[in-house]
Amino acid sequence: MSLLYPIGLFALAGLVIPLIIHLWNVKQGKTLKIGSISLLGEAAPLSSRSYRIADWLLLLLRLLLIILLAFLLAEPYRWKNAEKGDQKGWLLMEKNTFPLVYRTQKKSIDSLLKAGYELRRFEIGFSKINLNDTLIKDSLNNTETVGYFSLLRQLNERLPAGFPVTLYADQQLNKLTGAFPEVGFNLQWKGIEKADTVRNWIAVSALKTYEASSSPSLTSYRSLDTSKAPPLISVLLFKGTDTEDGNYVMAALTAIADFTKRRIEVRTWNEQYNSDLKYDLGFWLSDQPVSVRFLKNINQAGRLFSYESGKTVTIRSLIDLQPGKTGNDAIVELNKRIVARTDLGESIWNDGFGRPVLSLEKEKSLQHYHFYSRLKPQWTTLIWSEQFVKALMPIVLGKEEASQRFGFETHPEDQRKSTGLLAQKQTSIPAATLGKEGETAPLNRFFWILALAIFLLERILSFNHKNKLVHG
Repeated sequence: MSLLYPIGLFALAGLVIPLIIHLWNVKQGKTLKIGSISLLGEAAPLSSRSYRIADWLLLLLRLLLIILLAFLLAEPYRWKNAEKGDQKGWLLMEKNTFPLVYRTQKKSIDSLLKAGYELRRFEIGFSKINLNDTLIKDSLNNTETVGYFSLLRQLNERLPAGFPVTLYADQQLNKLTGAFPEVGFNLQWKGIEKADTVRNWIAVSALKTYEASSSPSLTSYRSLDTSKAPPLISVLLFKGTDTEDGNYVMAALTAIADFTKRRIEVRTWNEQYNSDLKYDLGFWLSDQPVSVRFLKNINQAGRLFSYESGKTVTIRSLIDLQPGKTGNDAIVELNKRIVARTDLGESIWNDGFGRPVLSLEKEKSLQHYHFYSRLKPQWTTLIWSEQFVKALMPIVLGKEEASQRFGFETHPEDQRKSTGLLAQKQTSIPAATLGKEGETAPLNRFFWILALAIFLLERILSFNHKNKLVHG
């Protein structure tokens, strides 16, 4: 027997309550009736105390009742093993591809089913599939599923080492997020060949519209806005005393302009700069507070990226560029950060402790990005990461533009497939190591019945005990 929530056993501390009650046994004195009390002096009423247990059976029942209630809070269960020989293996398939797979692989599937394999869904829970009902009822609708590697990890926790598993699933890259997990069961992954393997869709990024065409080997894009000239983005840059960080920003702006085909003009600002021109974006890369003269050259509805000042602390952490989201992005290390007095605005990037590394504050119509670190390699590895340009896209283009699916590789219609990865990951474990597959069986019902029976017995004995005291 195992417990789902062992913390519930703290309720066993309640055992001291009936124990104290039974030990604190106070006996009332008996009343003696006499004919006259004229010769008796006044005496104080007496009672006797005995620190011993008078009714062991009643105490044990009450203690047992509290123990059962504590176990109910802990939710006991046992691991129910399958009988030996019941299952030869599992045959897993996605519900949205089952008709296609069965039509093209009918001979192989039927042979596995005759050999004793169980047909199950390749989804959370891995529920059983009735082949006849599946073929008659059209209940296998197209629904988005969990990533394949995540399901394999869940399967690895459920199945014993060496358990045979045959998986029919496609090998599209957009479903293979993360690293291939190490599994102990015997996995045979068979790919699916679709008749129509070319998909087309329309995607929008950086105010430009593209027509995408995807096949198992390649995804290509064709711009549909050949006649449209995208608006210019003007940038005002202050590098401060150290020009190194400014050079990193310049390189990122060049990469963004090349990718989006947008015109980005950059002007370097200094104390002698004197112009009434307004800029869409400003980079203030200095420890000093943002100059009022610098702010006057930024559009009221523009964007500002500035270094925050404060105490510098050394830290070993990471930068989460997309808080609350999962993906296959490279790891960005954080070695130093600024501890500001207050965190301003909405958190955009976080460190490993959930504290903001970049926050967005709206000052009237100006979007002000506060950066609590520096771009130097001694502070963070962000500039060496492939995510650097992608992370700056919302700041350079504006959140509205950059939110329009930057990075088409995440589209669900992407048909590109893994080439050789899955073939190298097929596992083969000797049959001698096979164990028994099982499932959890809750024991709550048994404990509830036992607790109810003990409660009724305790009430009966307690009632009889009171009657004896009254008649005595």
